[in-house]
Amino acid sequence: MKTPVRDPQSASPPAPAPVLPPGLPTTLHGWRARVRHKPSPPPIPPANEDGTAEDPVDENDPRVRYHAQLGLVETTDIIKGSLTARRLLRHNGERRHPCPHVAIDSDCRGTGKRTLLHHIGLGHQGRREKLYGIDDSRIPVICINAPPEPGTPADWSAALAVFLGWDLYRPDTQQRPVQRMKDFTGPAVHVMRHSRTEVCLVDGIDRLRPEDLQPTFDYFDYLAEELELTVFWSGIGSSDILREARAARFPALRRPTEATAPIRQRSVPTLWVNRLPPRCKEHPNEWPSTVATLDGRLSLRHHRPGSLLDHEEDLYHMTDGIMENLTPLVGMAGQLAILDRTEAITRDVLHDAARYLDLPSEDGR
Repeated sequence: MKTPVRDPQSASPPAPAPVLPPGLPTTLHGWRARVRHKPSPPPIPPANEDGTAEDPVDENDPRVRYHAQLGLVETTDIIKGSLTARRLLRHNGERRHPCPHVAIDSDCRGTGKRTLLHHIGLGHQGRREKLYGIDDSRIPVICINAPPEPGTPADWSAALAVFLGWDLYRPDTQQRPVQRMKDFTGPAVHVMRHSRTEVCLVDGIDRLRPEDLQPTFDYFDYLAEELELTVFWSGIGSSDILREARAARFPALRRPTEATAPIRQRSVPTLWVNRLPPRCKEHPNEWPSTVATLDGRLSLRHHRPGSLLDHEEDLYHMTDGIMENLTPLVGMAGQLAILDRTEAITRDVLHDAARYLDLPSEDGR
């Protein structure tokens, strides 16, 4: 049998469709894409004899886009927090020691609280899909952001409805958007119950106004009881916020007397994600292992494995050990290295990337 030969004048085969990034994690489609999408670095194209790329490189190059999103990095606190969360979820599932509310807190912004929050949800749904298979009728995890100014719990029900993919608005007679109903709680609880939802991730609890905290806590306490749900709250001061909400809920249930000792405030399990310490005697591996993880994700023609560790002191000076600074800095440096054709992370490239991100650079600014 002869191998068919394509006519040289015929149309060339269509280019492969570009791999689009997953959607927002606060939508069901985007969340499932993040659970099931395993990003891998694109192949490095062939080079000329002088080591430069054969084809011109621009901002749309697959490797440039890849370095813009290097993904989650498992720091020591994130690994520890994920393990603790897994144990809490196991206890809650078996109803032995129910802890329906868990806080994710830190000593400053940008340390990776959202990373841990999403990592807990991704890991839980991944384990469920491995155990039961991929079944789109199941929604094990819901991920939402705190509304900027929720006046009533109905705003939270709208956030749940958006995640589930519902159209919240309909056009009126003048084609203006009008919300279909004031409160989506009933339909949302119905769907979550039949979809066997077990985990709710809430990011940005520190954005809530003080007067909204108690209604919010009561609302999610109701969801936790109705659905046997575990709610993870992320934000600066989240542990104090939840503890105060619990203490203020029933202030007069039991007043201490001379015969009874005062009851301590009910504790809130808290997963701490603090900034990474520099390499030192007490913490010899935390910062180097994080830098090494990012080093292994680089897709550069002249990158020598492990060479990013040569700049670990500079990286710490620029980022203060904050993941919100480190990952974008290394990603920006990778993009610049491809676009200027150096194809390696050098000290100059790192400082150029730091200036782009308004981080401390070589000149101290």
